[in-house]
Amino acid sequence: MAESTSRNHLLRHPPDEPREAADAPLAGQVVLLPRVKEPDRIASALERAGAEVQRAAVTRTVPGETAALEATARRIVAGEAAWLVLTSARTVEALAPYLHVPVPSALQVAVVGPATARAWTELTGAAPDLVSRGSAAALLEEPVLVGPPPAPSAAKRVLLPASALADPALADGLRRAGWEVEQVSAYTTVTAGACDLPPGLDDSWAASGVDAVVLTAPSSTRAVLELLGPPPSTTRLVTIGATTAAAARELGLPVAAIAPSPRPRAFFGPSSPP
Repeated sequence: MAESTSRNHLLRHPPDEPREAADAPLAGQVVLLPRVKEPDRIASALERAGAEVQRAAVTRTVPGETAALEATARRIVAGEAAWLVLTSARTVEALAPYLHVPVPSALQVAVVGPATARAWTELTGAAPDLVSRGSAAALLEEPVLVGPPPAPSAAKRVLLPASALADPALADGLRRAGWEVEQVSAYTTVTAGACDLPPGLDDSWAASGVDAVVLTAPSSTRAVLELLGPPPSTTRLVTIGATTAAAARELGLPVAAIAPSPRPRAFFGPSSPP
């Protein structure tokens, strides 16, 4: 993570390049990663770069309504759409209890990122037809989705299960392209309780004991602010993607750098201007 935004780099070496501990780019740095998942490739990459990573579950996931998820699963199994669009592994997890039979091959599946692709393949045994890098907005750069439906008589429905807090830009863009978008709230996220934070994290945060925080989503960005308060001036904020950066700015938080994607290697190359 850059010590100043003028470097325009998050980290200086790729996560698979061995470094001596004293020479590691983040040696002695405390980095807060406001999520708990196993395995966590971002946490591992930061640790290999020498950082002391503090992980905290600042949000918890609440499943969507059963009836809505069951209806979406029925449409998926029946092939009642041209595309199924999945923007996160959490969405796949939310659908998993309701998908009990193979998904028809005629239904095309588009996902955002390798983590979502892995989750879909593990659930169904099939690879998605389209894997977009970066954020959900990147799907709007895919010709098969932003172009008009292939023929007037072809299926025009796109199933878009996602977080209830999802940015509407993807659905709006698909509609502008001529698709009939059916959205469903697969889950939502709420701020965890202060009692769920690691002991002493709030004191360390207030005392400038955290050198940087990696903000992975708008929901966790809001949760960090609610649970810990504004960051000290010495704590650098690095966001994953432009959507999270925009959410941070709306909350009045200064963004030091933007990682272009949630892939670990994105933390070791040029960052986007804050």
